[in-house]
Amino acid sequence: MPSEAAPAKPNSSAPEESKITRIPGVQLDVTPGKEVILRLPGVSQSYRGKIVGFDPYDYIIAKVRLPSAVRRDLSYGGQVILKYVHKGTVYGFKANVQSAITSPASLIFFEYPDVIERLALRRTSRMNCNIDSELHATDDHVECMVVNVSETGCKIAARADKRNLIQRLKVDDALIVSMNLGNFGEMKVAIAIKNISHEKGIVSLGCMFLDITKDEMATIQGYLEKIARLTS
Repeated sequence: MPSEAAPAKPNSSAPEESKITRIPGVQLDVTPGKEVILRLPGVSQSYRGKIVGFDPYDYIIAKVRLPSAVRRDLSYGGQVILKYVHKGTVYGFKANVQSAITSPASLIFFEYPDVIERLALRRTSRMNCNIDSELHATDDHVECMVVNVSETGCKIAARADKRNLIQRLKVDDALIVSMNLGNFGEMKVAIAIKNISHEKGIVSLGCMFLDITKDEMATIQGYLEKIARLTS
């Protein structure tokens, strides 16, 4: 796929603010198999995993691969931030870790949260682009292009292939996309799929960001502005 990016072209729609509401942790509604994104407070790196079990109102178990140093620290306790998407809404919460083990699988046990934040994402202005990228699942990755980006999400295009993960993706799946921003470096961002469409062998994924900071968004905008200057 081409690696040059087209000039950024924001559309004419005005951005809208996203609204955060808080609900009691006892209302947490996750089921085994739910894709989640895990992050440590103060650390920008995100990790993809899934819920594999729980005891209502007591603890939750997530299967997630972590660097040995991170897993070792969590085995003594600490706190994690988890985010997941359900029907177009992002849910997130902080939870205290009870234990982290590696056998028989890489599992983290953490308490039910006291409070859950619910973020209903609204449409914001988009910038057209062509950012050379890769989609990462637990055991697979595939080349793709980020073809537009906004403060709340992006659109990803990838060639359909029965042998890669694209054919297995479903709405609400959580993934990591790594974007090659040239001299700005590589950026990895957690996303969730909102919609999927197919046309002439190309799969288009409408995605929302699960965990992107203002600084990371500013870096993407800086990259696109540079490409616009160089190609105009």
